Amino acid sequence: MKINISYHHLESTPSIDEKVREKASHLKKYFDGGIDVNWVCSVEKNRHKSEVNVHAGKFHFHAEAEDDNLYKTLDEVLQKIERQVSKKSDIVKDKIHRQRTDVDSLLVEKTDDDEDDY
Repeated sequence: MKINISYHHLESTPSIDEKVREKASHLKKYFDGGIDVNWVCSVEKNRHKSEVNVHAGKFHFHAEAEDDNLYKTLDEVLQKIERQVSKKSDIVKDKIHRQRTDVDSLLVEKTDDDEDDY
């Protein structure tokens, strides 16, 4: 896992770095291979903002969160990414199951046709 943390109008602190790395490590359970995580923390007019881009193979996910508390934005943006990954996972699983159903129906049709020939 490769994590890139950027700050805009905000000083980098060890506690923020640690929290971001902790949150990003939650994403490991969703992907097998290498993951690139780009995390941007910024402040504009006393509003904290977190933005995350996750690149894992052919999949790309993006989420943003804005609040008065930076740590709350870290939690919110991670929840958004996890929802996107979960939804994409469900779509892929559904596609696999639909393909399996099509193959099963072809096998059943093939077996029925073979019985008529004898």
